[in-house]
Amino acid sequence: MNDSRLSRDYTAQLLPRLQELRTAAAAPAPRDTLPSELIEELQTAIEELRVTEEELRSQQGQLEDAWLAAETASDWNRALFDGAADAMLVTDAEGVVRDANAAAGTLLNLSARSMRGKPLAVFIPSEERAEFRARLRGLVDEPLPVLFDVSLQPRLAVPVAVEASVARFAPPGARAGLHWILRDVSAARQREEGERDAGRGNLRALRALPSATVVLDVDGTVSLWNAAAEQLLGWSEDEAAGVRAPCWSPGTEQALEAALEAADGAPVHLTLPARTRDGRELAVDVGAARLEDEAGDPRGIVLALAPAHDDGPAPVFARPAWSEPEMRRVLLLGTGDLADRMRTGIAAGLFLGHLRPGDRLPSIREVARFTGEDHRCVSAAYRRLSSEGVVEVRNRHGVLVGPGPQAPEMPASETAAWLAGVIGEAAALQVKVTQLPELTRRWTAQAPVRCLCVDGTEDGLASLAAELHAQWGFETQRFLTGGPESTRRDALAAAMREADVVVTTPFHVHAVDAAAQSSGTPVVVLDADPELVTAAEARLRAGGLTAVVADARYGERLRCLTGGERLRVVLADDAEAVAALDPSDPVLMTRAAQQRVGQSLRLLAPVSPAFSASRARALAAVLIQRNLRAQRALTV
Repeated sequence: MNDSRLSRDYTAQLLPRLQELRTAAAAPAPRDTLPSELIEELQTAIEELRVTEEELRSQQGQLEDAWLAAETASDWNRALFDGAADAMLVTDAEGVVRDANAAAGTLLNLSARSMRGKPLAVFIPSEERAEFRARLRGLVDEPLPVLFDVSLQPRLAVPVAVEASVARFAPPGARAGLHWILRDVSAARQREEGERDAGRGNLRALRALPSATVVLDVDGTVSLWNAAAEQLLGWSEDEAAGVRAPCWSPGTEQALEAALEAADGAPVHLTLPARTRDGRELAVDVGAARLEDEAGDPRGIVLALAPAHDDGPAPVFARPAWSEPEMRRVLLLGTGDLADRMRTGIAAGLFLGHLRPGDRLPSIREVARFTGEDHRCVSAAYRRLSSEGVVEVRNRHGVLVGPGPQAPEMPASETAAWLAGVIGEAAALQVKVTQLPELTRRWTAQAPVRCLCVDGTEDGLASLAAELHAQWGFETQRFLTGGPESTRRDALAAAMREADVVVTTPFHVHAVDAAAQSSGTPVVVLDADPELVTAAEARLRAGGLTAVVADARYGERLRCLTGGERLRVVLADDAEAVAALDPSDPVLMTRAAQQRVGQSLRLLAPVSPAFSASRARALAAVLIQRNLRAQRALTV
């Protein structure tokens, strides 16, 4: 209730009472009662007027305080609006500017006052105004606030990229409008574009690298597969991109991921098995590193791949492919017949390593546009080159460099194929083919190699000694572990000092390695032949298998085969058990057991080889070093 209404209500109550008092004064009445009643009535009225006066004063003070607070809030809000760091505008629903702060004036290079009454569209570059007006009309039905990018045209300056945040603005007693916050993001957009350009440049550089390079996305799919990776593994980038690396098996992927996890962000180097597009198995040396963004979040993995050569000759990589301008320059420029020019250019590209069979050549339309030749003449030139085998025209693939003459097939014999590879690697090292027999003899057959075979069972020792002597020509000495530790340690150390190499199995590598620290004798650890293991485990899965061994401890080793709980172990000295074996059932027999068993048994697999060839290179290094030292001793 305001002051005037309170006053009117109270006056309306007093006037009838005043009239009653006047009537009573005019009428005859006892003189002793009238004055006292009047006085009492007047005192009550005066008291009520005082109370009313105090209430009016209190309400007037509250109104004054509220008015002052409203003025203060308005000034404070205005100061916030004018002093905001971001450009702020208030427009009506049609985008006409009603108010603007100082930052908006700075952004548009004119005073905030001069913007009032102007449509915001006049500050948009002319080529973008239609799109902006359509967006402005759409704000009527769009839920606000909304954020979008727009270009603004400051006075006498180039346009700037702006991020606009728009919300509805509805002050009391006024029409609803729009509140705009405009943030200049030109520098950020330029930085992002620079980063994108740098990223595109990095991708071009990775694609041009002469070494096989693969980039995997965070989900493990291929995002880059350069030409050298295609040469090494066979798949093109179109075939590999967007899928998991086709050269890896699931187990290889897990091994790579585990190595990166263990490295905790550091690059890793390891050798992994890979598969080529034509199904060949290939060992590759892999350098892998995680890719991260500025925040340290993972963005993928980059892989550098090379054939594993075990310290052999370095792999030879193809030259980077011609860029499109270089290809046009070499193939299409010049005078004379177009087919002759292209034939010479393609031959030069193949000779210099810039082109490979299957590389894509410019299309008929591209050649016609670049040379000015009629497309029919270009088509005739390509048909002529195709008939000569220089190019190959494929539907939906365009024109490709021809495959060239068919390379001779490798010899059917595995040994002959291996020798062809050896001779090829020798040629890469400029070793003449006629020198190979003499080099082999000088480096392997001039000095004997004394080999100490160490194992805890007679079966293991017999297999080691027999294979190293028959396959490598080593002079073998056997050392059967056992007896008191101190005696065994001293005897082993003494025997190792007389040996050029010690060969053992994983069961005794720790004891041998400790003794080798003092003697300096190299140690080679052999493992089981994988084909022998595969055959035994396949037989166990099928039902069961009998192993004939000389030492029961060797039989316990064999029980570690998959399905080993179904393995029956028979000792070679148990004549009755051996005689009870079914001659038609294949058995797994060690070399030591074969020497003790008098009767003929059907063998699951040949007795030799019992060990894998995975450490053959280490044994070959010992053999060559021993012969080289002998030659130097003779020349001194």
